[in-house]
Amino acid sequence: MYAILTALEMEAESFIEKTSSQTIHTWNNYRFVIGTFAGQDCIIGYTGIGKVHTAVVVSHIIENYDPSIVFYTGIAGALRSDLNIGDVVIAKDSMQWDIDITSFGFKSGELPSANSSLNNKTYTDNVRFCQSDPELLKNALQWSPGGFKVKQGRIITGDSFFTKDMQSEKKDLVKEIDGYAVDMEGAAAGAVCKMHNIPFFLARVISDTVSGTKPQRFKPFMEDSSGKMAELIETIMRQL
Repeated sequence: MYAILTALEMEAESFIEKTSSQTIHTWNNYRFVIGTFAGQDCIIGYTGIGKVHTAVVVSHIIENYDPSIVFYTGIAGALRSDLNIGDVVIAKDSMQWDIDITSFGFKSGELPSANSSLNNKTYTDNVRFCQSDPELLKNALQWSPGGFKVKQGRIITGDSFFTKDMQSEKKDLVKEIDGYAVDMEGAAAGAVCKMHNIPFFLARVISDTVSGTKPQRFKPFMEDSSGKMAELIETIMRQL
């Protein structure tokens, strides 16, 4: 079984529409659809907004459904001026930009492991960058839909909405971590998967540009974005 997750229920709509033999599971007011997507058994659902909700739900999915792969998709803000609304960023890796214990000698975005301490920074299992699974990434890059740009790069995650003004304030951080897009869930899902040694894949559709431009009609944009992500994940799954 594979897991396909989004932050918002509307981001999962195209996946659910293309899923056959559906059964519904509910847990703590969350609704998960289990069925066949792209010829594969899948559980499809949403985590809610933010890192805590995401970590809790992804952990629940892993512990109760034992997926062999976790896919996470949705929308994100651009960190590059050449990314426009509707373009897609496929994450080569992800990180949590709002973790900052650099005053203790750690790198920005580095989360000490349970075995580490503030006095010992030599552990190799600290979490900073969560790599996307190489095979899934290779399959994803076979997708060439046309009509919009598809970029491979780093997606960064934090619990604060990354506004245009915030990007200006944190320009040194953005430059240091070489981010392409920013969301509020991806790296949290990636960190949980890394701890469980489960292949992870993250992709986002750009909803906000660096200059602050947003979609004029949000609902049609969300429908289009969900469709793009469903097409991308279907492309990957057909090659597995």
